[in-house]
Amino acid sequence: MQSSTTISNNNKFLKSQVVVKKYGGTSVGTSERIMNVALRIKKDVERGEKPVIVVSAMSGETNRLVGLAQSIDPYSRGPAYDLLLASGEQVTVGLLSIALEKVGLKAQPLLAFQLGIETDSVYSKARITNIRTDVLNKCLESNIIPVVAGFQGIDEHQNITTLGRGGSDTTGVALAAALGSGQCEIYTDVPAVCSADPRLVPKASEISKLSFEEMMEMASVGSKVLHIRSVEIGAKYNVRIHLRSTFEEREGTWIVPEGEIMEQAVVSSVTHDPNTVIFKLYPVPPETNFLASLFTELAEKGVVVDIITQSQGEKGQRLAFSVTQEDLPLAEKTLKELGDGSDFGTEIIKKMAKISVVGVGMRNHPGVAARFFSVLSKLNVPIHLVTTSEIKISAVIDDIHLKEAATALHTEFALDHL
Repeated sequence: MQSSTTISNNNKFLKSQVVVKKYGGTSVGTSERIMNVALRIKKDVERGEKPVIVVSAMSGETNRLVGLAQSIDPYSRGPAYDLLLASGEQVTVGLLSIALEKVGLKAQPLLAFQLGIETDSVYSKARITNIRTDVLNKCLESNIIPVVAGFQGIDEHQNITTLGRGGSDTTGVALAAALGSGQCEIYTDVPAVCSADPRLVPKASEISKLSFEEMMEMASVGSKVLHIRSVEIGAKYNVRIHLRSTFEEREGTWIVPEGEIMEQAVVSSVTHDPNTVIFKLYPVPPETNFLASLFTELAEKGVVVDIITQSQGEKGQRLAFSVTQEDLPLAEKTLKELGDGSDFGTEIIKKMAKISVVGVGMRNHPGVAARFFSVLSKLNVPIHLVTTSEIKISAVIDDIHLKEAATALHTEFALDHL
């Protein structure tokens, strides 16, 4: 069972002084970029800030480590797997600390076990349960810059855990909450959150403000800009998140409480996830204990199930659900184990994509669903699965239709940058 996050605020400094800054993989992708980050941090210190730095692994490093693990065992998930993946951040922490010292600043490199970032034991997708701040406070008191490894924690058995892809965002926002800082800066290679992925929709425009709820929905349906847990923690502890570019000195996108947004667009963004896989089971046993066993087994293996549909046919019940490409091996293994000796067949459909529209204005504007499905109908795009929430509509489609569908929906909801 995943644990909830409870963070105690134990900060001795003014909230305006302490600013947690997280630098992503592209920001620290080379030695030159690491030196540029160090110089930027020096300017922050000269402005009177007390920065706490969180870093990701250098760009491409986590993928390399995952590839090494999968070359030996694609199903591996556990202490050894997380220990391996967490090593990427250790390299960045060391390099940035050296760079800060070179520009005349004192730095303290810190891994999760040294700092006290405590998590549950759901390996590869752990959740932070508590953060101890005594080490951070000692550094800040001595004008030493803490350089913290993102993405990782330590469980009750003293095993290293990882927080899932993008988990360094969560580390940064959680540290800001623990230190009582009212904001967390997330530095990346994009200047702001956009109304769609500009690589897919060239007319995508920048968004100056988004609500926590909108950003959580965007993250849950495929946006890779922020890790969903970071936004959940930001909302819970009222930590405003400022996503901005490492390579430009300007405002980016603020993720804030809904009340801070004056005008709420019907649809704020068109979001997609190209790494979707559908499992179809038929005919499945009609008893509910089969569903309970199936989804319990998947959850215990750390597989996140997204959309679930069930229907009744002439020959029995059909079940369909979607997972990410990353979870495909474990989901496939679970179904094989559960299906031994059973009569139901399993069909796996790959090369799927999830496309969504998100916006808090959908609450008060009828007809969004009609417009969404009309666009897909005009393009003759088959729809495999559908899910909705109060501020989101998602459909799983064949990935060959993704670009035209995203472009048309972006135009339909007047999001094109002119």
